[in-house]
Amino acid sequence: MTTSPGWVHGRITELDRAECLELLTGRSVGRVAFCTADGPVVLPVNFVPYEGGVLFRTAPHNSIAQHLNGRPACFEVDEVDDFTESGWSVLVRGTAGFVDDVHALLRDERPVPWAEGTRSLFVHVPGTSVTGRRLFPG
Repeated sequence: MTTSPGWVHGRITELDRAECLELLTGRSVGRVAFCTADGPVVLPVNFVPYEGGVLFRTAPHNSIAQHLNGRPACFEVDEVDDFTESGWSVLVRGTAGFVDDVHALLRDERPVPWAEGTRSLFVHVPGTSVTGRRLFPG
């Protein structure tokens, strides 16, 4: 990438775990990433922060359900401002698992899917690693 002379780029800073988890609370949609036999897949899902990671719902017979239980996954949430060329990104990584005791979840811990259809399977991606970065305007 080439830049014009005098072009000012923004400053990037690393976010600590506490700030990353706080930023998660301000969003309801993120992207889950996982691998299939055909390669990596990234899909948007509604979520809630849960026990230092994220919790979302999916259908029991789709690709998420087939490829996530007991396998590594990433979950990404961000905010970008095109005008100021700034924003932030949080990445949650861990081994995804299905929540067996859904009735133990409090009502406010249950994500509400926007997509139609039955989404009865709850998936938890624990925050084994929670990292983030913020780009400040230049």
